[in-house]
Amino acid sequence: MSPALRVAARAAEAPPTAAPSRFQLVSSTVIPLTPQALQEFAAIPSSVLEREKSERRVRHLYEKILAGQAVSFHWVTAEREDTGETIRGNGFHSTDALLRFDGNLPDGLKVIREHYKVADGNRFAELFQQFDDRVSARQSHDVAGVYQALHPALADVDRKLAKLAVDGMKYFRYTIDGVTSLPVGDMIYGVFGDENLHPFIKWIAAVLDGKTAEMRRKEVVAAMFSTFDANEQAAREWWEKVANRGDPDEPDLPETQLDAWLLGQKDGRIDRINGKELYAGCIYCWNAHRADRRVQQVRYAVANKPPQPHD
Repeated sequence: MSPALRVAARAAEAPPTAAPSRFQLVSSTVIPLTPQALQEFAAIPSSVLEREKSERRVRHLYEKILAGQAVSFHWVTAEREDTGETIRGNGFHSTDALLRFDGNLPDGLKVIREHYKVADGNRFAELFQQFDDRVSARQSHDVAGVYQALHPALADVDRKLAKLAVDGMKYFRYTIDGVTSLPVGDMIYGVFGDENLHPFIKWIAAVLDGKTAEMRRKEVVAAMFSTFDANEQAAREWWEKVANRGDPDEPDLPETQLDAWLLGQKDGRIDRINGKELYAGCIYCWNAHRADRRVQQVRYAVANKPPQPHD
């Protein structure tokens, strides 16, 4: 069959038909979140098929509710036709978190309450995995991308590199500089709205947009941020040299030594070290560059606090 005929044959094919539902949806309603609704759902007997409770997950939800970030909760039950028992399929952790408010629930919230019938335990397990499935779950880079997209000035910046720029800034501010007033969790990406950071974010994306895998660690970007803050022009020029492997004819230049050191950790020739040591090694080479000193070996030991960059 000629290519043209194959294309025509594919065009004539009927659209795919979805398989019949493997779970019978009995009911789906939206109800107000009330103490009575909460108690009724919590009273459904727990099953061995229910997931193990994670205190970390419960605490996370509790804090989101406290912060006013709660949205409608999705509570699911399923009846197993082989045993007749009703099992909670989703909403276990949110129920526990809400019970900790002792009836003093937030106003205006709703619950999406669904009930299914499933043939047996295996079909219930299949139903269970449809909620918050691992492929569809929002990851940190998804959240960062939404915050970034709010600002047209950053529209052309690679999202992964923009996120890395913020992660590096956060590591420096929180871990190196000791600033504790930063937004928590993924809310840190709200700093995309700080126009003072835009030159740094765009610069990181430009420098690391190439064969620079050895530099794509947040601790290295933290060092880039601190040197950029100390002397923007000098930082732009020097880190560009690091990204280009320095000068192979002068292996004791700080930029040549630093990139060789980073590459050694990337390809396994050198053992990877902890974050503060990685940051310290970068700043050691930067300070040597600013003092016009040669480097025979990167020093990265951290006694009390990592070194500060010279301007």
